Amino acid sequence: MSETVNMANNRFFTTFSIFASIILISSCLGSATVQQKTHTFAVENDTQNTVKLLSPLSSFPIFVEQNGNFTITFESANFDQLFASISTAYEPVVDEFWLDIENTWKTGSTWYALALIPPDTPPELYNLTLVIQRNGAFFSCSQPRAVNIITGFSTNFTFIHVTDLHIGDPRGFRENIRETIGYKSVKKCIDEINLLHPDFVIISGDLVFGQLYPFEYTREYKQCFELLQLFDVPTFLCPGNHDGYYKLGQDGLEFWKHYFGPLYYSFDYGTYHFAALNSYDWPPYMRRALWFITLNWGGYISDDQLQWIEEDLTHASANLTFMFLHHNPLWDTTTDSLLRQAYHNRHELLALIDEYNVDMVLAGHVHFDNVTVVNDTVFLTTTTPESDIQTDDGYWGYRRIQIQSGNIVSYNYKDPKYSIPSYHLTYRFHNPYTAIVENDLEENITASLKFLVPLGNYSVQNGSIIQQRENTYQTEIYVVAEVEKQNSVIVTLTPSS
Repeated sequence: MSETVNMANNRFFTTFSIFASIILISSCLGSATVQQKTHTFAVENDTQNTVKLLSPLSSFPIFVEQNGNFTITFESANFDQLFASISTAYEPVVDEFWLDIENTWKTGSTWYALALIPPDTPPELYNLTLVIQRNGAFFSCSQPRAVNIITGFSTNFTFIHVTDLHIGDPRGFRENIRETIGYKSVKKCIDEINLLHPDFVIISGDLVFGQLYPFEYTREYKQCFELLQLFDVPTFLCPGNHDGYYKLGQDGLEFWKHYFGPLYYSFDYGTYHFAALNSYDWPPYMRRALWFITLNWGGYISDDQLQWIEEDLTHASANLTFMFLHHNPLWDTTTDSLLRQAYHNRHELLALIDEYNVDMVLAGHVHFDNVTVVNDTVFLTTTTPESDIQTDDGYWGYRRIQIQSGNIVSYNYKDPKYSIPSYHLTYRFHNPYTAIVENDLEENITASLKFLVPLGNYSVQNGSIIQQRENTYQTEIYVVAEVEKQNSVIVTLTPSS
């Protein structure tokens, strides 16, 4: 991986400190089917960043099959013992599992640990905590939503593309001021995506605004990080121009590395390859901004990153290859520069896309939907869920990409280019046992719901129970329900005798 993750300042990560505390000072409360070790120890306040997770992270989590293993990458001082655990991410019923560390090794200043998933760990999205013991003291670091346990990889899967969240952007007021205040439209988008429950989500840049008032990155990145924790599926991110301005001594890309990690990277979902790029890779002096005035807001792929992209594509062995970035390389962005600087290495990137037969490229930046096919590569651009709309036929929304039998079968809500419009899916719980799902879209959906009910056995009407987890007092029941287009369904749990 070309960029080093900078997660140096732990005080920003208050959103998940409670999970670390629960894991580190209590015995595990995992499912009865899994035998858990118990570790109880007092953890020092790690002010010297004795241990720092590099991967997996919440911004590029890892998929692990049940009973499988994965590699934890971290920086640390020398240690006497190493511990790692996973805990369900932001769930009312918390499962916690300690991982067996099979092997550790070191390359330069970077440590690696091979961690084994306990047998029969339920499929779920988990937080990851790493603890080292050094000279009798314990130090820890955590990442929320970093490990996704799955039953297995399939040739049938779905992911959703979102772009241009623009946390802190006032331009959405012109579309709907009521829904823009408090990021209601972003929260609604996340809520709908959770209901559709894809295998994962790709977010291609401009997560924050960074162009309104001095030192706003301090607030916006923290707010954005917290909003992303509302997703109950894995999320993969890449930066856009609004995420990387350099103004009044604040470098947006340094904030990105602090909160989200690398600026470009790749990952695999089974035999499907995904490359996340930084198309705002300008040198710092070319990313300068003063209030609303910025030197450049168009695309730029550095020579170093271009070399990394070629190496990554060369070594990728995949059924399908996907690429996501903020600026669509089909379009020059010279007009997005006060200095009339062109999209650097755009033609070179397009040549690599063609040479290595990239199947799909996902982008944002322009706040409208577009689909263009060039030499069998599908170039998708998706609208924004929060900011201003740039076309008369535009709306806030997100895009769903469906893979069946290893082939891309769908990426439009409506032909020839349109994404799914927000505010057409809703659900509410009438009581703990009854949920109402309303589908105003012009297509059928499968809705995913979670019920929290007292301990017991239950059956379901108008749905199917796919999983349940319990603690001493409550049961969390996962239900899927088919909802026909422009229709509603009442899903009801009934206690079984």
